[in-house]
Amino acid sequence: MNFPRLLLSLFIWGTFCLTSCSSGSDGGSESSVDFRVSPSSLSYSAAGDTKTLAVVSGSTPTVSTSASWLNVTEASRSEKLSSTSYSVTADANVTTEAREATISVSAGSNSATVKVTQSAGTFSVSVSELSFAAAGGAQTFTVSGYGTIEVSSSESWLTATAGALDGSVTTVTVSADENSDEAARTATITVKAGTNSASVNVKQAAAAGVLTATAADIAPLMYPGWNLGNTMEGGNNANNWKNVGISTETSWQSTKTTREVIDFVKSRGFKSVRIPTAWVMGHVTSESEVTVDAAWMARVKEIVDYCVSDGLYVLLNDHWDGGWLENSFGDISDATVTLNAGKLKKLWTQIAEAFSEYDEHLLFGGLNEPDCDSQAKTNALLKYEQAFIDAVRATGGNNAKRTLVVQGPQTNISNTNKWLDLSKISDPAGTGYLMVEVHYYDPPQFTGVWENNQPVWFWGSENHVSGDSHNATWGEEDYVKSQFQLMKTKFADKGYPVILGEYGVNWRNLSSNQDKHDASVKLYHKTVCREAVNCGMIPMVWDINSPNQNGTTGIMTVINRATPSVFNPHALEGIQEGIAAAEWPR
Repeated sequence: MNFPRLLLSLFIWGTFCLTSCSSGSDGGSESSVDFRVSPSSLSYSAAGDTKTLAVVSGSTPTVSTSASWLNVTEASRSEKLSSTSYSVTADANVTTEAREATISVSAGSNSATVKVTQSAGTFSVSVSELSFAAAGGAQTFTVSGYGTIEVSSSESWLTATAGALDGSVTTVTVSADENSDEAARTATITVKAGTNSASVNVKQAAAAGVLTATAADIAPLMYPGWNLGNTMEGGNNANNWKNVGISTETSWQSTKTTREVIDFVKSRGFKSVRIPTAWVMGHVTSESEVTVDAAWMARVKEIVDYCVSDGLYVLLNDHWDGGWLENSFGDISDATVTLNAGKLKKLWTQIAEAFSEYDEHLLFGGLNEPDCDSQAKTNALLKYEQAFIDAVRATGGNNAKRTLVVQGPQTNISNTNKWLDLSKISDPAGTGYLMVEVHYYDPPQFTGVWENNQPVWFWGSENHVSGDSHNATWGEEDYVKSQFQLMKTKFADKGYPVILGEYGVNWRNLSSNQDKHDASVKLYHKTVCREAVNCGMIPMVWDINSPNQNGTTGIMTVINRATPSVFNPHALEGIQEGIAAAEWPR
């Protein structure tokens, strides 16, 4: 045997054995186990959730993510199966955008990524504004969205508390203390959810009884009055319970109302402005809630502000309004009256709340010319007037004592004297805060509201043209006095001043005797104003801004608003002279 060769053989064999035995001493090599990650993607709803991620590897894996809204934790490990389970939790998505992230998995030289997606969250607040009466109380609104909802109030008299999340909805309770101040107040509730935020504006009425001026106090300061006619009540009754925007202001006449127009009206000696206004006809965004279009409400307020800032008194009403109520008296069943009264309450609650901070210069009129031609229909009218009064008074603050105006049946003097019984109306304000409204267009053949081919051009005995068939045969000075005396005896003398909400005459362009007609127009306005004031009535001339004299239509106009200038000097002179000659009853 060759000894050196034997030693060499033994060395080679030993080296082989050493190498083979050291391999796989930990139970198997990394390459002997397939590297797997399951699933390859994860998807979450906005509400968030916990899902499982499984990793199979020959060595302990490392799992991580840079997304702050994801949390990855080891849940279990199986050495035998070389498997590790991870819990992957996604927070609720409080943003309004979908989001993505990546989970990185590595084990030795192996690596993989898992794509994670989450749906967009929601964030919305059910209201933008809350209103409280002076007495305070609690109201709620809801917030749609996931995650923790934080709420805070800007004022100490108002608190807000968020309840527990119910699905994706959180209910917030807002509580207002009683307001004992003589001024309305406001606050803001701030709502936050993650990076989202919203504000809820809160207003509270002033303490009840702030206004002390009664209807009798105000009335002598209001005459003469002027109508912003054919303007804010313009539109089309095909648009009842719809919203067509604020352009209707110029649908019946062409001039947008400006501060300059109102300034000119004041400069002519007028002390009050009646603003006939439509609400249901073209300015409602929700029929079921009778929700008034915010842009329309803002425009009406703008015009009211022009007047009030000029020291003028304002009568704001619900004027014809497509006839939704005024022409409904063919059906006075309990069911119909109850339904309509509910709608009227919703309407006037909004109007009253919008104007709650205005002082006694603002008056509200529930209707315009309710089409009541019987005692039974007038009884239904009283229910509507009661609904109007109750709605306004319930808003508190200045509205608790604001002067309100109720309309007589057809606003006709004879019918109002015959059928309207104010003892059947209850006013929470007490005695002294109501006025009554009637209109006067007699004789209609002269004023132009109804001629029936029998036009009258000459009014007042001193203005008659001998032998002319166009002389008035009734409704002249003595008739005016007798009609207005009815209102004085039944209402003004009993503490209910009367608004003569409309009167006027079409000024005609005649081929002869124009001077007699002009004098008739002047005398009519003078007589109406003098006798109205003498009887405790506030005369408010009707003016439709149609400055022309083309016959018998469209010319019941005193002021040309486009200029502005006086269009009918005879009417204005009559008004001024009648007011100067009158004396308010003491």
